[in-house]
Amino acid sequence: MTIIKTYSPEFRRAKEMFKGLSFLKTVPADQLDSFVIAGNILAYENDERIFYQGERAEYWYLVIDGRVDTLREGADGEFRVVQSIKPGQLLAPIVMFMPEPTYPVSSRVVGLTTLCRLKRDQLHALCHAYSEVAVAMLEVAGIALSNRINEVENLSSRNGPQRLSTYLHTLYQEQGAEIRLPLSHRELSAKLGIRPETLSRLFRSLREQKVLEGKRLNWLVLDPKRLECQ
Repeated sequence: MTIIKTYSPEFRRAKEMFKGLSFLKTVPADQLDSFVIAGNILAYENDERIFYQGERAEYWYLVIDGRVDTLREGADGEFRVVQSIKPGQLLAPIVMFMPEPTYPVSSRVVGLTTLCRLKRDQLHALCHAYSEVAVAMLEVAGIALSNRINEVENLSSRNGPQRLSTYLHTLYQEQGAEIRLPLSHRELSAKLGIRPETLSRLFRSLREQKVLEGKRLNWLVLDPKRLECQ
């Protein structure tokens, strides 16, 4: 991890990204600039950890470049990807309001990744100064909760082929016909609750049915309606 100097191009990008976040739209520009300048810009190499599950939660982050995966360690000792966070999205803002000040997940960067790191106290002070920000943070928490409930429902009420099809269709909506899996097959099998060998068989079946074309992480969606209707 490397700290990048203030007033770098990354700082300017961070300020623009923060200005685009809906929960900060009521904060005056000069206050928002001071808020970002009080943070740090950090550059990470591929596979570096930002924080670990159970570590004291002092910071939250904005992803400027690259990607961050949050990981939860299961009872079997395996780490499962909970969420993939992309540029312009926040890492661990809701954790800053949890009564137990520890991270419930670990975090790992994918590729060269740049983050803006801010302190817990900075976010608390902003919420005290601007009630609209506090309300907006509740909305962020509500959306996160809703997403987790939907994921649990997807795992409990659908079979393996349906889980994979739903996941691939979501990627299709985000990336278009040419999709790149953000997770390895091992990580994806853990996320979807499917054995790795079963996942490989399902991909082979979708390819044979002319729904997909490709291999490993790179795929072309030939028939998105089939994915949607699985």
